Amino acid sequence: MKLAELKEALASRADLADWRISETRRKGAECYLIGDRPDLGRSIEARDCQVTVYVDQGGGETRSRGSASAAVHPTMGGRELAALLDRAAFAASKSRNPWYPIPGPAPASFAPPASGFEGRAPEAWSAELLAALYRAEGRAGAARVNSLELFLTRSERRVLNSRGVDAAWTSWSGTVELTVEAEGSAGEVELTDWLRFSEPDLARLEAEMAGRLEAVRDRAAAAPLPALAGLPLVLAKSEAEAILRWFFGNLDAARAYSKASPLVLGQSLHGAEAREGEYDRLDIRAEPGLPGAPASAPYDAEGFPLASLGCAEGGVARAFHGAPRYAHYLGLPPAGAHALFSVGPGSIPAAELRSAPGLEVAYFSDFDVDLDSGDFGGEIRLAYWNDGSRRIPVTGGSVTGSLFENRGLLRLSRETALAETMRGPEAILLPRVSVTAAK
Repeated sequence: MKLAELKEALASRADLADWRISETRRKGAECYLIGDRPDLGRSIEARDCQVTVYVDQGGGETRSRGSASAAVHPTMGGRELAALLDRAAFAASKSRNPWYPIPGPAPASFAPPASGFEGRAPEAWSAELLAALYRAEGRAGAARVNSLELFLTRSERRVLNSRGVDAAWTSWSGTVELTVEAEGSAGEVELTDWLRFSEPDLARLEAEMAGRLEAVRDRAAAAPLPALAGLPLVLAKSEAEAILRWFFGNLDAARAYSKASPLVLGQSLHGAEAREGEYDRLDIRAEPGLPGAPASAPYDAEGFPLASLGCAEGGVARAFHGAPRYAHYLGLPPAGAHALFSVGPGSIPAAELRSAPGLEVAYFSDFDVDLDSGDFGGEIRLAYWNDGSRRIPVTGGSVTGSLFENRGLLRLSRETALAETMRGPEAILLPRVSVTAAK
């Protein structure tokens, strides 16, 4: 099924008020290794196509709009497509939301630079990427790679709609899923983690793998977490990102419209009880792109052009990001649905945050931050307890806390780093947490 045929089929239907087509063409390479021995390698090529239809009912103040989406298979014929659109239109007619417009054509505000991967097929990069990832293993002593999976994909995306949008862009996405292991006094231990990237930054990949190998060595030597009360919690990498994403997620127009967000434009993110000098004020921006982040894009999934947007300045909420539909409901200028965000630096060096007595958790079995309640927590795989004179690897136990109790006391490092979807403080400190000792 060609796009021109799909467009013609959609335009011919009088029961549809609007429609959107989303197409992604992917070419990629996959490598699977046991230890450092290749187990499987293959190339992939795929096309995904999805259509979204909109059905309007009523008029005036009671006018409503429903939508439904369906996957279009490349081999579909005319009758199959007509039946699929019949089902989608029927489903959309059963959904009656307040009416909203879909985006019209607009030039891109952000032009992502071409990836360093561009110019060569994904499989042509496999040897270099694997060499960088395994280079640190020779310096890791007893730590080693147990298994590794490498995925590198080039995606060509295109979004078209009935209002004239025709947006296209290309992106690269790399993912490494890995398990590292080391022998300890209690036997062999493992840590499982992942890396995501969009550039052939071989030095970064080597450094990231070296960090994982060092961590599993520490995990093998870790003592059970003792009973600790009153110590602050330091988080970095994806866990710091998860904490700060709570603020970014609650600056979404959809959550504001549904009254699920506790954040209000013009008011402090840190709560009325926050006192000057006891916290670092958050500066948060919704970003269309971040160097090295695979989710960088000039448009959102609806074909709305994305630009950098100041959502919070000096700790005060200034703007909502999110799907244009909800901005329309709120009477606000549409900003688009951003996948990426940035958080400005704080006031304290990361080394200072880590040198004070406290607990820094490097790996959780699972770490969760509830977007509604602000509760967070997880079971500890590896942490570092600073007792005032030593930095001691520990394992076991758990950490729990509430962002409503910590948002007026949050401290951020001066240094920033790239996480998966955020460029923000390398480390953050939450002073009010509950730590449960290992059993």
